[in-house]
Amino acid sequence: KIPLFGHYLKKIESISIKRDKTTKENLGFFENILESVNLSNRPLLIFPQGTRVLPNEKPKFKKGTARIYDLLKIKCQPIAINSGFVWPKNQSMKKNKTITISILKPINPGLNDKNFLELLENNIYSELDKIN
Repeated sequence: KIPLFGHYLKKIESISIKRDKTTKENLGFFENILESVNLSNRPLLIFPQGTRVLPNEKPKFKKGTARIYDLLKIKCQPIAINSGFVWPKNQSMKKNKTITISILKPINPGLNDKNFLELLENNIYSELDKIN
């Protein structure tokens, strides 16, 4: 977790998942997301890699990202953030560096899981290659 960031996510009642194990709370995860989105006017923020990664790492995005996209049937707004370049996982934040956030072209609903994840990964990783 990024210090302080996790605290504020809890404060705004974000939905979190325990990635290390299957729990009763995780079993209703997708239904909780659908209910939360339907009851609020807030955006849904997902980190499809599941964690911060180093700038040269390009792990496959989590399949749950595509499931949420399919479940909600709403536009996906990809955003590339190079925070791993400025604050690498398990390391200290680098001084005098800037975190860059790029808002990419939205992805309309209707793609199948494989095509959606492929397009999302390609768009975000291509942008990270440019801003790193």
